Amino acid sequence: MSANNRRVRRFIVEILWEYGAMTKEGVAEKLSTLKNVRTIPSPHSLSALLSKNPQIVAVGSEKVENAIGIKASHLLYDIDRDVIMTHGDIVYTRSPTVMTPAQRKKAIQCSCGRIRILPPESKVCLHCLRKN
Repeated sequence: MSANNRRVRRFIVEILWEYGAMTKEGVAEKLSTLKNVRTIPSPHSLSALLSKNPQIVAVGSEKVENAIGIKASHLLYDIDRDVIMTHGDIVYTRSPTVMTPAQRKKAIQCSCGRIRILPPESKVCLHCLRKN
C-alpha cells in the first residue's frame, strides 16, 4: 500500500469522527476540501479503502438520486463507535497497515491476535476491552 493511501485512510477516520456517517461521495468531497490530499481516490478505490479499514463499519444506506433522476442506494460509513469513544481512541484501534512508522514500533500483538498499540496500563487491545 502506498504512503498516500495510508494517509488517506487516516484522514478518512478523522473525517468520519468529526462529521459522522456519510457516503463515499461525501467522504471524497470532504477529502478534497479539508485535507491536503494530492489526488482523490476513484469511487472504486475509495470503496476499498473504506471497507478494508477495521475502524470503519457500514451503518446503513441512503437513497441518492443522480442527474437523470434514477435513485440508487449508497452505503453509509462511520467509525465503529462501540470501540472508538473518544478522539484519542483512534490511535489504539489502527491496524499496522495504517500506522505511522513510529506507531508501528510501539505496536504489539494482543492475546486476540490483533497487532495494536495497547492503551496505557492495559494488557489487551481496546477492541478486547470494549467488546467484552
